[in-house]
Amino acid sequence: MTGKAAGAAVVAIFGPTAAGKSRVAAAVAGELGGEVISADSMQVYRGLPVLTDQPSGEVIGEVPHHLVATVSLIEEYSAARFVLEAAEVLSEVIKRGNLPLLVGGTGLYIRALLGGFSFAGRADASARQRWQELIASEGMEAAASELEGLDQQAAATIDVKNPRRLLRALEAATGPGPSVADERSRLWSPKSKYRVHSFGLDPPREELYRIIDKRVDAMFSGGVVEEVREALKGEVSRTACQAIGFKEIQCYLEGELTLDEARAAIRQKSRRYAKRQLTWMRKMPDIVRIGMAGRDYAAAATSIIEQIQAVYAV
Repeated sequence: MTGKAAGAAVVAIFGPTAAGKSRVAAAVAGELGGEVISADSMQVYRGLPVLTDQPSGEVIGEVPHHLVATVSLIEEYSAARFVLEAAEVLSEVIKRGNLPLLVGGTGLYIRALLGGFSFAGRADASARQRWQELIASEGMEAAASELEGLDQQAAATIDVKNPRRLLRALEAATGPGPSVADERSRLWSPKSKYRVHSFGLDPPREELYRIIDKRVDAMFSGGVVEEVREALKGEVSRTACQAIGFKEIQCYLEGELTLDEARAAIRQKSRRYAKRQLTWMRKMPDIVRIGMAGRDYAAAATSIIEQIQAVYAV
């Protein structure tokens, strides 16, 4: 099967960290003539291949990958930028007659791209600064009260103790774009201009935790401490610093944590992130969950391939 047979079909492969998305996607792409578009907010950065578990050079050599190690550590990255860049890549893959595979664990990126988010009409810089100054000077409660007067529905549904979400809700309430409620509705809508086939890798919880622990150990034996040490010699953006493990290793390098404490903290944070990703997967529309109990990566890939081929009768 090729993209020509599929037309504007898009395959999305989602799942929690350490579930094996990259391996499964590479196998599917190799069989179906596909190209992988990474939907991972951290693998997009150069300079942190071990920390962000980027696909190996061997895998990238076998199957075309996009949006992996394409952004400098000094740059901010966002869902808005991802949608612009990924949409362009996706269009090019389809024009080449290949099958685009949108692969990653950043659920917002996947849903925003497939839902056709433009992120247009967001508040301008001056408006954003005004709300940031309100939060800084008068506190979260005052800002939450302001939101209550502007958009009661948003105030009732978002976590007003989360400064980022509170700021976004205030921006939406006063900007020309859609409200927070409208954005959420679009985010979970199955409507898309593409013919989307979504799959979610769903490993047993305890097995996933075991794999996460093993991955963290491999990071340390693979030189992640030196990788972060090197990155800290230059400027690192706010978003790049959010890579799981970056701050913990920085704390180790600055003497605030022991190596074992940093390792344990990274394991715990990775587990919590995996839980959030599984929650996203349960919400994603029309997703086919691929149970990983007793199934290796090759078997998971075969299941996805067979289901796609059945749709197109090839």
